[in-house]
Amino acid sequence: MKKILLAGYYGFGNLGDEAILEMAIKQILEITDRENITVLSGSKEVTRKKYNINTIDRYNVFSIIAGLMKSDALVFGGGSLLQDITSKRSIHYYLFLIRLAKIMNNKVIMLSQGIGPIVSENSKNAVKNTLKHIDYMTVRDKYSKEFLENLGMDKNKIFLSTDPVINLRAGENHLTVHNGKKKVCFSLRNWKDANVSQKISTLTERLIKNDIECCFIPFYYNEDLELINEVEKNIGDKAVYYKERLTTNDAFDIIRDMDVMVGVRLHSLIFAAAANVPFAAVSYDHKVDHFVNSLNMKVVCSIDNIDTDALYDEIMDKISNEGVEKMKLSEGVDELRELTKINYKILKEI
Repeated sequence: MKKILLAGYYGFGNLGDEAILEMAIKQILEITDRENITVLSGSKEVTRKKYNINTIDRYNVFSIIAGLMKSDALVFGGGSLLQDITSKRSIHYYLFLIRLAKIMNNKVIMLSQGIGPIVSENSKNAVKNTLKHIDYMTVRDKYSKEFLENLGMDKNKIFLSTDPVINLRAGENHLTVHNGKKKVCFSLRNWKDANVSQKISTLTERLIKNDIECCFIPFYYNEDLELINEVEKNIGDKAVYYKERLTTNDAFDIIRDMDVMVGVRLHSLIFAAAANVPFAAVSYDHKVDHFVNSLNMKVVCSIDNIDTDALYDEIMDKISNEGVEKMKLSEGVDELRELTKINYKILKEI
């Protein structure tokens, strides 16, 4: 059986990336056995125990080389790995892995990638010169596909897919039970000088006055908890705050019991879509816009200019038209789930 080394932003406590890892492992297990999979992780012991899988420290070059020498393919499970906005170093880390894998005669497959933003010319050139060596790539939006084609990548190697987390717990039947109040969940992130906590606090108080229960969950624990604490300082115990480290299943269970999800974090919106919970999106990055557009919807506002009135109206509209909104969302999600099948076909081919 072929041996696979699985790479991504794993082991850092980001629920979105952990969900990507879960779905990647699930998909790969359909074509090979667990002992043939090794994961590069920032917390290798945590990942090993959590998924009962072989792991390698993503920062140990010697271990990575040894892992690639034993592997047949390097697989990137998904995410926004090739971008230089949040870090100038990470994009070159992943490009280094690709080049190292090809030296070791591995196949290289990148699945469900969101490309960019890439602002540095050096980064663009490095991406262009490295990606010509990969065997296949699927991208999670049309923009990423067009960007790579314009960069000169072989069109026959690029396929349109979507984020694999859209399949999270697909097929489950769940009946939402309410205590009489409608529920709205928030997944936030700080952004430059956007004053997120104050504006969302104002919105939350307005919702609470209309007898709507509000709750806050952290998707990237270390960053999001600080923001949740700021909201709590503003409005006190009027809302529900999840301050513990949630698993992907914990977060999914919380979200699927909501009437509306207000999300800044991309994967909070994807969790909501997978659970058929209508959402209101606040965009901080084009990846949020691309996902929302893929469901034939629009973001409500940008994080740089949070419009609390528009958000309030959107939330109330989703609540008032719950049946229609859920039906539209379900249809869009079904289409996206069809797109993920190309990932399985490519994995099976290798």
